[in-house]
Amino acid sequence: MAKDTQAITKSRLQKSHRHMSLAFLVVWLVLVSFGLLMMFSASYGISYIQSTAKIRTELIKSGVAIDSAPVRAIVEADASAMARKQARITLVGTIGAVALGALVHFRRLTRPVYRAFLYLVITASLLYCQFGGVVVNGARRWIYIGTVGFQPSELAKVGAVFFLAGYLASRRRKRVAIEARGQKNAPSASKQAFLDVTWPVILMGLWVILTLIQPHLSGALIIFLISVIVFVMADIPMKSRFLGTTQLVVVFLVVAIIFGAGYQLIAKKSPTEFVANRFAHVFKRVDTFQDRDAANEDDRMQIEQAELALGSGGLTGRGIGRSVQKLNWLSEAHNDFILPIIGEELGFVGVSAVVLLFLAFLATGIMVARQAATHMGMLVAAGNTILIALQAFLNMAVATSLIPTTGISLPFFSYGGTANLFFAVSAGLVLCVSKSCCRVEPDIARVIMKQDARSRGGKKPRQTVEEDDEMGYAV
Repeated sequence: MAKDTQAITKSRLQKSHRHMSLAFLVVWLVLVSFGLLMMFSASYGISYIQSTAKIRTELIKSGVAIDSAPVRAIVEADASAMARKQARITLVGTIGAVALGALVHFRRLTRPVYRAFLYLVITASLLYCQFGGVVVNGARRWIYIGTVGFQPSELAKVGAVFFLAGYLASRRRKRVAIEARGQKNAPSASKQAFLDVTWPVILMGLWVILTLIQPHLSGALIIFLISVIVFVMADIPMKSRFLGTTQLVVVFLVVAIIFGAGYQLIAKKSPTEFVANRFAHVFKRVDTFQDRDAANEDDRMQIEQAELALGSGGLTGRGIGRSVQKLNWLSEAHNDFILPIIGEELGFVGVSAVVLLFLAFLATGIMVARQAATHMGMLVAAGNTILIALQAFLNMAVATSLIPTTGISLPFFSYGGTANLFFAVSAGLVLCVSKSCCRVEPDIARVIMKQDARSRGGKKPRQTVEEDDEMGYAV
């Protein structure tokens, strides 16, 4: 009878882990579908113009008479080119994310070698971008592998969550293992603080600096903010947090003094001049935000056109495809400023729907994190959910003049294939946690795992943090 009860209980536990979070999956797929629809509506104007210019150039190069080239270009132009490209990449990302969640057990992703490899790849990409990257709009942010281009800073956003989650979870296990052995041979408090706080901050700080000097202020800001959020959520002793912060202050001052003196000696310029020249566009945007009336017409045109688009939509909007501002009035209407186009075409109702969808995305992702069986699973699920929601709300804040203008895209809506591909990976990691790293009835799972261990050899299970963290996994 006891064996039958154990078999039924074990079967129930196994079945409870066979499905990903349906709520999170549905909300994410609705966001992706809605985003593709609005991206097509916002991009067909600029897509048509770019397609016309490209065809006209190719016709002239091939020897077509100049007077007939514009006519043929207009006839053959494709207004859906950008949307179709976005749809293809989004489809690949969506299938890959669902496959990641459905087929890959989260425990396989916890190996330290993956974490180290990811850090080396992202660091190498950011370093290469400084010297071999492609300059777009005055910033060296892009690198190309064949015909595929991407911004390493976008990969760094997702990588920061995964790397820190794995590293901090590993440190947690080691601390508890040390406490279990007693205070003998335990490292000093300052060493533990260095390993718990100072060292990972230095590693993430390198990414922030390499992103900042591209310059890509918004990318560096998001990497910094999501790293801080992961540190806040992580289980780090207060003593380590305090000592680590003190160590970081000392490291920062030493590095700042060395860099300042070295730069002034080599470049014959002060660090203040370097910052003023490198980030002149940032200071200009801040000045425009603080006193728009004092700015010239060109500097304030973007945000004024965004406000005009949002305001002209009213309650229900003009209708999908009927935006006026996207027709060469509002720059980046298909990219960073797609929210005002949504407001113009779908009105207050459409903008509210976008906000509610991202709030639902945040809520369902946090629910997955709360059910995670391991510390790393919790940090991965919560960190990736907050990353996407944070970027979305920062984009909305820019579009509504709540913060200065900066280049922050709206996840799943803005044009940008590789960026949305990385966001799909983030969603896939959350799905992976929801399916194979979900805590269900840990007490029963512990009994079953112990019985399974005895049946395999009669050995007493190891009482370690690693095992405690795995009690909620599918057995």
